Amino acid sequence: MCINIPGKVILIKEENAKIKQRGHFHWVDISSLKDEVKKGDYLLTYQEAAINKISPKNAKEILRLMDSTSDAGVKCSN
Repeated sequence: MCINIPGKVILIKEENAKIKQRGHFHWVDISSLKDEVKKGDYLLTYQEAAINKISPKNAKEILRLMDSTSDAGVKCSN
């Protein structure tokens, strides 16, 4: 099972966005969402492609829930 961690867009170059996910930076392809994505947006990704844009409220709630399960000792494995 995969858990999708929201990533915040910090830079856009053509059809790619640099996102920050839990302290790590990644480049993702935003060509399928290009007209919708701007700096500060939150994206859900699969491998190296953006698959959906979500609201900041939803992104922060997902991150909060992930932090609470981490604090409870729940681990995610690949």
